[in-house]
Amino acid sequence: MRTGRRWTALLVALTLVLAGCGGGTREQQRMTLYTSFGADLYTPLVQAFEEQTGIKVDVVFGGTGELLRRLEAEKGTAGADVMLGGGAESYEAYRELFVPYTVKDDDLIPGALKAPDRVWYGFNALPMVIMYNRNLVPEDELPRGWADLADPRWQGRLAMSDATKSGTAFVQVVTMLTLFADDGAEGWNTVSAVVKNARVLGSSSLPPKGVDEGEYALALTHENMAWKYAQAGGPVGWIYPAEGTATIPDSVALVKGAPNPDAARKFMDFLFSREAQEMASRQLGLRASRTDVPLPEGLSPADEIRLIELDIAWATAQREAILGRWKDLLTQ
Repeated sequence: MRTGRRWTALLVALTLVLAGCGGGTREQQRMTLYTSFGADLYTPLVQAFEEQTGIKVDVVFGGTGELLRRLEAEKGTAGADVMLGGGAESYEAYRELFVPYTVKDDDLIPGALKAPDRVWYGFNALPMVIMYNRNLVPEDELPRGWADLADPRWQGRLAMSDATKSGTAFVQVVTMLTLFADDGAEGWNTVSAVVKNARVLGSSSLPPKGVDEGEYALALTHENMAWKYAQAGGPVGWIYPAEGTATIPDSVALVKGAPNPDAARKFMDFLFSREAQEMASRQLGLRASRTDVPLPEGLSPADEIRLIELDIAWATAQREAILGRWKDLLTQ
């Protein structure tokens, strides 16, 4: 008899709990993404994740440096769960803002595209390129590489972004310093000669836009920017510099103290799923980080590009010194 009463009480209690759940509206799970990706890149990914998981993603867009400084100011009261976009060297420089997390398909991501402790992953790889306007530069007059950009004939016709504001431009400077370390000033003679010819702009999106619109003949940018304008029918092409070029992982990491860590981990796993990586390749023109996803149409295979390996640890340690000399160049 006692056992029967206990079961009855339990069933009543369970019924009340279920009734309570059914009578209200469950709050939707959410997370916040900080990203320097443009809306054309992050929107398809976010929408696919929301549809797959039911988790709402609130997006905050900004430059990589701006978002890192914001995360630094928020330490202890993180406003974001995941940060997406920006070079791996930036994540190394601010690694105390992130926590390691190993994604489900980690074994399909090459070692060069992930931190040894998994504090960041490269969502995609972005070779640096020289973009050009076909209407302004005949094929037989194209520069072959970085050194050619120092030729006075490009003065005022070349655009690049400010390395203090753009992670892409910082990588371009580090690439030149690495390639021309023997130019008599540890690479700075080459960087200085290129900068003298360049219009230095405040955003990494402006140089390729200027080339597409015919404002500049050449721009230093990354492969995906050039690919997008070409796909849209712009009169543009791009060159992988003959001396070599760097491919820096465009990275993503889990924020330390994330208010929604479960959702954040699901988002990280999603970004490296075959579905998301194929979307990045097929729709967005990004060179996927998974080894089992094909290249976007129109991009050169990695074995046809002279790729160099940057010393990310060195670039991270020297970041402030490099940017200090860069500022000096701009004021000369």
